[in-house]
Amino acid sequence: MRMRIAPIVLLTACTTEVPTSVATGQLEAWTAGPSLPTPRANHCSAAIGDWVVVIGGNYKQANGEFTKTDEIHAAKLTGGALGAWQLAGHTASPVTECSATSDGERLFIIDGIYDREQDGRQVFAGTFDEGTLSTLTSIATLPGAVISSEATVRDAQLLVMDTLLPNEGDQTVTLRRPIDTDTWTTDDWGIGFRAQAEYAFSERFAYTLGGYLGGEGNPASTEVFVASIENAAITNIRSTAPLPEPVMFGEAVAVDAWVFVVGGRSQVFGGTASTKVYAAQATADGTLGAWAEVSALPMGRTNHELVAVGDFLVLPGGADAMGGDANVLIARVRN
Repeated sequence: MRMRIAPIVLLTACTTEVPTSVATGQLEAWTAGPSLPTPRANHCSAAIGDWVVVIGGNYKQANGEFTKTDEIHAAKLTGGALGAWQLAGHTASPVTECSATSDGERLFIIDGIYDREQDGRQVFAGTFDEGTLSTLTSIATLPGAVISSEATVRDAQLLVMDTLLPNEGDQTVTLRRPIDTDTWTTDDWGIGFRAQAEYAFSERFAYTLGGYLGGEGNPASTEVFVASIENAAITNIRSTAPLPEPVMFGEAVAVDAWVFVVGGRSQVFGGTASTKVYAAQATADGTLGAWAEVSALPMGRTNHELVAVGDFLVLPGGADAMGGDANVLIARVRN
């Protein structure tokens, strides 16, 4: 069984501007941005400079069937206003449950559930220039399936979060490799299987938040773990302040000294898409203080994406149930 792991998120935003403001743990009210040209949930997204890139995904048609897309759309954020979406390129075949990140020039698309099976377990890369993506080429093959996880680039290495089912290893791990060398190293978090968890990366720390476990009934978790990132390696894993409630299928992001968890739901099957946004401040050693609710989403979001672009968070797509839609939300995170 291939599991979707929501990460956190996003996410690894690269920006061309040095922020003149700083995150305080508060968000301004979420506002609507231009709708996506194609509705989608179960997609992946990344920030490249001041561009937001949205990749693949699926949506539910009126007849109840799902349509999967290979479209890659991009829009530029200027002063908090998102420009028109434009078609930047196409994935190797229609895809859901991918992960994405960038090194500031190249877009990396990691695994996913493709229409064409041989496209799975690949790391595709393409150069991005002002809304246009070059032809994607495979630069690496993953050692196993990594479905809807999270990724980042640190010290010229690609880091990818993954989880293994209890009968397939019962691990949460970080896979890492130099970008231009096809040799993977595995760092085990020592916390067992965590499905649909959220993941976040700051400059020095990585976080695994919530999700559900592999025991009978798939118990939901509020647990949060932090690890240090040292020369791209994951070290010193320890627990930190738990979430106020279980969250899975959501998104998380680290901005300055704060970690945010946005949307999601509290049940493996069914459940209500959440409007809640939680924030916690990181100390010097990466551990988190108490969580607090901040500016709620104007609509429930699950199976969505989240990226940080400069002083703003951008949330493209997702669902308030399971169907996928074209909504885009924006909130200022730095003041």
